[in-house]
Amino acid sequence: MRRRRVLATIGAVAGGAVAGCTTSGSDTERAFVVSSPPLESDGTLPVRFTCDGEGVSPPFDIERVPEPTAALAVIAEYDRGVITEPVFWTLWNVPPDVERIPAGLPRTATVDSLGGARQGRQPREAVGYEPACPPAGQPYTHRFQVYALGESLSLEGGAAHEPATETIGNVVLASERFTVDYTRTPSA
Repeated sequence: MRRRRVLATIGAVAGGAVAGCTTSGSDTERAFVVSSPPLESDGTLPVRFTCDGEGVSPPFDIERVPEPTAALAVIAEYDRGVITEPVFWTLWNVPPDVERIPAGLPRTATVDSLGGARQGRQPREAVGYEPACPPAGQPYTHRFQVYALGESLSLEGGAAHEPATETIGNVVLASERFTVDYTRTPSA
């Protein structure tokens, strides 16, 4: 299963590298444009989105999607190398006409406010965004990747993250990645 995940990740990165751009004359225009001001500020994950803060999911503004996008998805993971990348959030089947994925999504399998989008879970954990909570004093890198998907997923909400990430990886048209660091302050 991990081998498939590595291959899906490689495919998604390679596909995203070419699917994110179109050429018109001498102008190059990105077909998939996503922003998240809290994740772009200084490369540090704001405390609000961690276990030391409110522990809510971050927002994403969807500015442009490529054709023929059928759905959007988000995968958030700790960047600990190619083989060990613990996923702490999966969101899929966000309608492609959604302009904003707001902060603080409810921890439910289905997100009605996002057109019935679905969220995954870690084994033995609650559904939805699991706030970043690395060991105190140890820096962790976190990747948030937003995907344009060529088809909606038939996967039910509440599914484990591993099959969700694998299924998302199989239908990627384009993606945008946000990489941020977070280090918890050791307790005094």
